[in-house]
This record gives sequence, structure tokens and C-alpha cells, in this order.
Amino acid sequence: MLNVYPWQESQWQKLLFTLQNDRFPHALLLSGPYGIGLHRFSQCISSVLLCRNPVNYIYSCGQCKGCHLYNAGNHPDLQMITPEEEGKQIKIDQIRDLIDFINLKSQFEGYKIAIINPADTMNWNAANTLLKTLEEPPAQSLLILLTHRQNLLPVTIRSRCQHVNFKPVFDEGTLNWLKCQLADPHQAEQLLAMANGAPLAALEFTKNNGVDKQLMLLDDLESLQRKQIDPIKVAERWNKSGANQIFQWLLLLISDMVRLKSSAKPLRLHEAKAITRLQRMINGLDLCGLMMCHDLILKNYSLGTGLVSYNTQGLLEDFIIFWQELMDQQRG
Repeated sequence: MLNVYPWQESQWQKLLFTLQNDRFPHALLLSGPYGIGLHRFSQCISSVLLCRNPVNYIYSCGQCKGCHLYNAGNHPDLQMITPEEEGKQIKIDQIRDLIDFINLKSQFEGYKIAIINPADTMNWNAANTLLKTLEEPPAQSLLILLTHRQNLLPVTIRSRCQHVNFKPVFDEGTLNWLKCQLADPHQAEQLLAMANGAPLAALEFTKNNGVDKQLMLLDDLESLQRKQIDPIKVAERWNKSGANQIFQWLLLLISDMVRLKSSAKPLRLHEAKAITRLQRMINGLDLCGLMMCHDLILKNYSLGTGLVSYNTQGLLEDFIIFWQELMDQQRG
């Protein structure tokens, strides 16, 4: 039996209320930061709607034929749409197949459900083709769109979906959940802060040495500031370790610098030594320069993960050049 994560309970209850009162939408847009659990939430919705005997519309029974087919991953009334290759677009032919599927009669006389993940990777033609189905949906059909970057979706798509938004979470219930997943529960608060309130991303940190890698990124920024390291070699190393992840971490580190500079709280980093290093780097920098740095990272990250293929090492080099110029202005 699938359950939503503890931090998703509020959104879950609101959605169930619409279901229990026959006001369930035909299209949902689930959005939130990476590591907040959008996929799990979509699974819970699908499992309840495809169950023949749901328990108070809250849980799937786990015993009916619909549940057995769902758990086996081959329910005929559920379709998942993802890019055919990682990092590529969702194409118009995939959306046409989805439309054909959603318009067919349900094999169990219930819902037909299609999940698009991530929805922001639909190219323009694909998104435009989906629009008519969103405007005139078949009876008992549901489209679930998942995205970590809803601003990349056309307004025409967003306006035709009911939004279910998930924000970063730092509450006690989330911390307790994370502590139960960790070998060392004492790390929970630091990991959640470093993941900017995304519990599943915090959990990933323990599996891929995320904490150490972020601190190494801080080492590189300091070395670049002092011109003690070859910027091209740094960009090459960053690119090999995953440009998208590097951009996400850079964005978090610069956000911490902005908070420090503007005396805003809470700070994401709790370790005193890390805060001291950040403070040392921003001495002499003005807030405007840091905000420009933040905007450049955001722009280059969007370009690197967008539908047009960009050279990600070049985008990283672009940031490094700007960072070093910012430091030169500081020294000047």
C-alpha cells in the first residue's frame, strides 16, 4: 500500500476532499523542488483511482485486480510519458499516443490516467497538441503533470490544470522521518538544510557524498577567487561530475552568500567553519554583484537543462569568468 510522505499530507487531504465531493479535476500540475516526492504523490493518486475498492477514498485496498495490475506495473488504464532518452524532449508523437490512449474506453470502467514526467520537457509542438485534450477532456480521465520548473511550461498549459504545489519543508515531522532513514540521525538537520528543505534530496546526500562534494565546491570557489587554480580545468572537472548538479549546488551556495550579506535567515549551512569561509569570500562584495551572480547561475542552469542543446562546460566557464571578474572588482 502506497502512502504519501508526511510533508505531503496537507495537499493529499485537500485533493481527497475534492474526490469525495465529486469535484476531482481532470488535470493536475504537481510542482515543487527536486527531492520533494512528486513521483510518489502521483503514484498514490493513481493507485487510489485505479483501485476497485478504495478504503474511504484514502487508500487502495491492495487486493483487487486493479491493485494487482497496478503493483505489477502493467495496469491497462495507466500510461507514463517520459523522454525517450535522458535529457531529451518529450515529442509530439508521444503526446499523440497519450491522446489516443486517454480517449479509449477504460478497460475497468473507471479512470484513464496519464502521467507526464517531467512535463517541462515537452517541446512546443507536444505541449500545443496536449492543449486541446486539456480543454476538452474525456469523461473520467486524468492527466498528471510533474515538474520542478513550472515556469518553463506554457501559461496555456498551466492555466488548465489544478495546481498542487510543494514547498521546502523543515518541520519536526519531516526531520523525524529523515532521522528514521539515516544511519546517523544526528545528521538530519544539517542534511535537510543543505538540501534546502527537500527530504529525498537530503537522503541522496548520504548515498553520493553530497555533503563532501558541496564543501569541495566551496574549496574551488575560494581557489578561483585567489586565482590559485586553472579555471578551465575546474570547469572540466565540474562538467564531468554533472553540470546540472553543480549548478544546483552553486545556486544554493550563492543563496547562502546573499543571505549572509543581507543578514537574512535562516542560513542553509549550519557549520560554523563553512559560514566563516562564505563570509570571508563576500567581504567587499556588494549585494547587487551577488544577485547578478545568482541570476547568471539560474540562467545557465536553465540553458543547460532546456530543450536546446548547449555546451554545459561552456556554461560553467561563463560562470567562472563572471565569478573571477566579480572578485577582481572586489580587489580593485
